[in-house]
Amino acid sequence: MASFSVALSGLNAASVDLSSISNDLANMNTIGYKSTTTNFQDLFYQQIGSSADGNSEQVGSGVSIGSIASNFTDGSITSTGVPTDVAIQGSGFFVVNNNGTQEYTRAGNFSVASDGDLMTSDGGNVMGYAATDGVVDSNTPITALNIPTGITTPPKASTEFTLAVTLDSSGGTDVSAASQQTGTGIAAATVLKTGSAFNFTDGTNNFTYTSAAGDTLNSLVTAINANANFSASVSGGSLIVNAKNGQGITVSSNTLTDAAAGTESETLVPSATPQQAGSFSTPVSVYDSLGDAHVLTANFTKTASNTWSYNITVPAADIGQTGDPVVVKSGTLDFNSSGQLISPSGDVPVSITGLADGAGSLSLNWNLTDTNGNSLLTQVASPSATSSTQTDGYASGSLSTYSVGSDGTIEGVFSNGQTLALGQIALASFTNVQGLLKNGSNNYLASLSSGQPTVGVPNTGGLGALNGGALEQSNVDIATEFSNLILAQRDYQANAQTVTTLDQVSQYAINMIQNG
Repeated sequence: MASFSVALSGLNAASVDLSSISNDLANMNTIGYKSTTTNFQDLFYQQIGSSADGNSEQVGSGVSIGSIASNFTDGSITSTGVPTDVAIQGSGFFVVNNNGTQEYTRAGNFSVASDGDLMTSDGGNVMGYAATDGVVDSNTPITALNIPTGITTPPKASTEFTLAVTLDSSGGTDVSAASQQTGTGIAAATVLKTGSAFNFTDGTNNFTYTSAAGDTLNSLVTAINANANFSASVSGGSLIVNAKNGQGITVSSNTLTDAAAGTESETLVPSATPQQAGSFSTPVSVYDSLGDAHVLTANFTKTASNTWSYNITVPAADIGQTGDPVVVKSGTLDFNSSGQLISPSGDVPVSITGLADGAGSLSLNWNLTDTNGNSLLTQVASPSATSSTQTDGYASGSLSTYSVGSDGTIEGVFSNGQTLALGQIALASFTNVQGLLKNGSNNYLASLSSGQPTVGVPNTGGLGALNGGALEQSNVDIATEFSNLILAQRDYQANAQTVTTLDQVSQYAINMIQNG
């Protein structure tokens, strides 16, 4: 009987639907998995006659699977904190080279192999745009991304420095920099080892600090500046601590070290003594062509109303000499009645030659104004103080960590506080994502139906943005799948009941023939 084939087609279709739902439920925790929907379509029809009013009388031949469509809506984003984990927010697929076969995936649970290659969990190379000297060219063909281990950035000699200083116009007690880091120390953005201690006193007031998880040298500076008795700043890799009562600082406990290897330390030594009224000194670190730090000291002395003399010194040992610090620049500062610097009117050149470490001479500009033309040296009736020091140089640094930006750029963070692009993850889009072929291991293959991929930079051209340190979860909704499972079960049961009924009808027909 033809009716058996109709019921059997229903059983086959319901069985496929149950398999599809089961597969969704099995993958509800699979990274980047996309749920599916089984769509049915009826088969051809046979015309068995016409009604009295001329309408066709047709009998269907059953059902078949019209399509099994994937639901490419975003799954929820879960933060992991793992720098190699990357989630896509929006459309697009990661491009993967798996033993010469180009595949595509939404699963961003990557890892770095021993040779630095960025890999998927099944051993494929993550593809993107390579970086040369920190510059990514997205117009070049994509290649396997590599995060080289042990990469370093070369040092950069300082060419300028700034001092944001307020001088005491009343000639009251001045505040001096009481401690100064020597050498490169710990970079400002380097994560400190949890539980590191840093305690000091000015003889009257005490400060205690214990690093929490994720704290950096900048966190310590913030904590010191929150104390009413002290102030601090970072210049390059140097920590500068000031006592607001003008006294020297004594460090009683210092176990600061980096969290990554525990090999970096912040060693402080006294660099100044309490100043007499009308004078003030502040240090700033600059770097030579070999990456060695040199602590310059700017000394200010009030000589008349609204007039100060200054000299800048360098330690004698830094230029192969002995004895007192050597003056490398001196001059006069004039302020108007509002405390604004009126002379010098431009940058002050400072030259340091004959460096003992063999580095080239330093030709520096002391910038007296900020980028908006505002004076960095002012004079008011309050204790002299330094709010910040800066230089554009830095020591050599090694790769400490890295992160992935929304545009896919892998940005390396180095121990000297510098950042450098290491590459850029690429994304691919397709005209017809339903035409992609599932290839297992969370991967897809392009097909004639999907069309060829368009590869580009994330967050451009309709491609989604990337979220570093996070993963896209499966978009399977358990409530929906359970509802679909009940419907598919009833579908299967109904078709099975049809087969049972047809079997009984057939048996009745056979009995009629046998009994005559």
